[in-house]
Amino acid sequence: MTAIAQPRRIAVVGAGLMGSALAGHLILAGNKVLIGARRPEDFAPPDYQRDDIDYPLRTIEEAVDGAEVAILAIPNAALASFADRYRDRLGGAVIIDPSNPFLWHDGGVITIKHLGGKTSGAVTAELFPKSSVARAFSHQLAETLWLRGRREPGRWAVGYAADDNDTAWITADIITQTGFVPIRVGALENSAPIDPSGELFPGLLGLFSPQGMQTTLNEGPFSL
Repeated sequence: MTAIAQPRRIAVVGAGLMGSALAGHLILAGNKVLIGARRPEDFAPPDYQRDDIDYPLRTIEEAVDGAEVAILAIPNAALASFADRYRDRLGGAVIIDPSNPFLWHDGGVITIKHLGGKTSGAVTAELFPKSSVARAFSHQLAETLWLRGRREPGRWAVGYAADDNDTAWITADIITQTGFVPIRVGALENSAPIDPSGELFPGLLGLFSPQGMQTTLNEGPFSL
């Protein structure tokens, strides 16, 4: 891993598999990371993740206060209520949304929530009008994000979307810190490729080489 350009105060909201993977990467990169959880005492990283990392667990309120970047590793269905409570505290911060608008039904059936023709990132941006929103990591599995990022840094790509260049640069830097190559798919309104049913979702376990991802964006998915 290369040294990071600038350590940041980062809140990772959510102590599940995705939150654990992202927090672990960013802690090892040298950032000041706080993991915000409803029940910090219940946090336990998965067996495949390094056990020598000091994971700083806090309440959500403690984690988001003063954060430069907030990664919302929480269920998509919880975003609206989270925004109602914390949007003012996160004013001026960069918010990265890796969640996907899935609906879970009885019997294990999963469908995609109808967003009225908008992308998931555009909907999240409407929830946080005082923040700069980016979308990233949505087409990654947590285990793949951790293991491939640690074992094969620089080999695989993560697609992301942002409306302004400053937010895009910060998001790209964070993706690089996880061991992946950032590929910008466009603005939030054009981020359908990294939404469910998009051409980058999920790929082979969510994995694309940088060249393969760019080719897919330019020319569409490969087909026989």
